[in-house]
Amino acid sequence: MKKTLVLSLLILSALALTACGTATVEAAPDATSSGVIENAIMAEGRLEPVEYANLSFSGSGVVAEVMVFEGDTITAGELIAQLENTDVLVADLENADTEFENAETVLLTELTEAYKEYRVAQERLDTFFVSSRFEGMNPTEAVEAMLGEVNEARADYEPYFGVEKPRKFVKDLKEILDNAWSRYNSALEWVDRDTRFKTAELRLAQAQKNYADFQAGNNIVVQRNVLAAENALSSAELRTRFGGTVADLNVKVGEAIGAGSTAVTIADFSNWIIKTSDLSEVDIVNVQEGQSVIITLDALPGVELAGTVESISSTFENTQGDVTYEVTISLQENNPAMRWGMTALVEFVE
Repeated sequence: MKKTLVLSLLILSALALTACGTATVEAAPDATSSGVIENAIMAEGRLEPVEYANLSFSGSGVVAEVMVFEGDTITAGELIAQLENTDVLVADLENADTEFENAETVLLTELTEAYKEYRVAQERLDTFFVSSRFEGMNPTEAVEAMLGEVNEARADYEPYFGVEKPRKFVKDLKEILDNAWSRYNSALEWVDRDTRFKTAELRLAQAQKNYADFQAGNNIVVQRNVLAAENALSSAELRTRFGGTVADLNVKVGEAIGAGSTAVTIADFSNWIIKTSDLSEVDIVNVQEGQSVIITLDALPGVELAGTVESISSTFENTQGDVTYEVTISLQENNPAMRWGMTALVEFVE
């Protein structure tokens, strides 16, 4: 009985140990299921040039000329292709430019003449002798005051006007009237010079405003004509805003092309980046800008390239139910065998 009990206990103990061992195996995490290998986060991405653009005409028409071939290296602003009738558009632009230049000349001439008139009027006003009798008055007030003196002096003198042998007091009254007339005329001259100065000042201010508006492009007809001509010509020409390589050419002479259709792809292959949207919300918290990465291209399995995390997207994508984020990685070194679109394995180094 005692031996049986001991044997039973041993059997139960063995079963318990077996059960515990089984539980341990089932709980062991799969090292590859989370994407973490040896404390590094792994992701798959694509190789892209650091800068590229799909160019299209902003207008529709028939292609008249193509100036480049695929693989050509071009510079910023270089003409790639153009539509028919660009010669007419060029002539329209030249006419608009001429009209613009003529309008600018007219405004500059007016500004110059207005400034001359202002300087002359200012000098005439500055050199005018203001009588002490005008003290405390402006030109208009001086005219009114002196007119009052003239009327008063004339009233005193008129009764003796025409006397053949005027007495001294009559001569004195005549002199007072003459002096009053002189001061009155002086006041009128002051008003005239002041008025001319104010008129010249207004003319100069308006000329300055007109020219400033012209330079700023504020609602000037000729400037709108130039802009319209430039836009019309621009819609018939295809140019690049940056230098690079003609990666893809989709236009031929004589074929019709619609506005917005990609005509050519320009890429700068001097520098490369990797873009990956393979990082989950669990992984992205362990990635930061400036972090070092090791890149291996599927096409170059024996080559490791160094890179740095350049940016992490602020928005997310829902990929088959998983929340993922795009990460852009700049390469610190290049390889002549690299091609656009190559698959890259990215290891984020802690």
